[in-house]
Amino acid sequence: MAALEHPHWEAIPPRVRDVLERIGKTVQLAPFYLAGGIALALRRGHRVSQDLDFFGAVENFDDDWTQRLISEFRAQFDVRVERDSFLGVTLDVEGASVSFMTYGYALLDSTDELARVQIAGLTDIGLMKLDAISSRGARKDFYDLYCVAREMSLDSLFQQADAKFPNTPYFVSRSLEALVDFEIADKQDEPELLVPVAWAQVKMFFTEQARRLGHLWIQDS
Repeated sequence: MAALEHPHWEAIPPRVRDVLERIGKTVQLAPFYLAGGIALALRRGHRVSQDLDFFGAVENFDDDWTQRLISEFRAQFDVRVERDSFLGVTLDVEGASVSFMTYGYALLDSTDELARVQIAGLTDIGLMKLDAISSRGARKDFYDLYCVAREMSLDSLFQQADAKFPNTPYFVSRSLEALVDFEIADKQDEPELLVPVAWAQVKMFFTEQARRLGHLWIQDS
């Protein structure tokens, strides 16, 4: 596992950085890795992100998993349990939101290491953002995917969707529909951008991409 070069620490608040670095030193994280907006922000510095979202191939969060995690955190931090279910647990760790979620889909990219924490690669982040947009359509997810798409085409992501989500046959068509559904995102506030991009530009980009990709993928299916 390579070290993450030139991490964008400016993209996360100092208290979140402190918690992340202490987690890496004191908590047994395997099989979890950091993904989501904060992983992308640390890689690319495009916006401020503060939720530490860890994912791992844990079949379910039974009492043993939950209690082990909570016990490890309480040994080092002031912790409050915000959510606890078979899908995962969310903790308030000294003012930082830290989530551990079961995610049974394999990583396609190698992870990089930062502060003894595994950081998901760009392909996995991009595909997970497509999945998130299909599920909730948050404005921050559109901005994150836009950031990914400046380096990795949506064509490339769609080509790897079957490898990431092998039991999701309609992933591409569902994603194409979601990429032009801005109803929820239009009502939300702007994320704190470090690389300014107009929301109208983001919407135009995805509208054009969805039209182009729809002709390629839907007609070929």
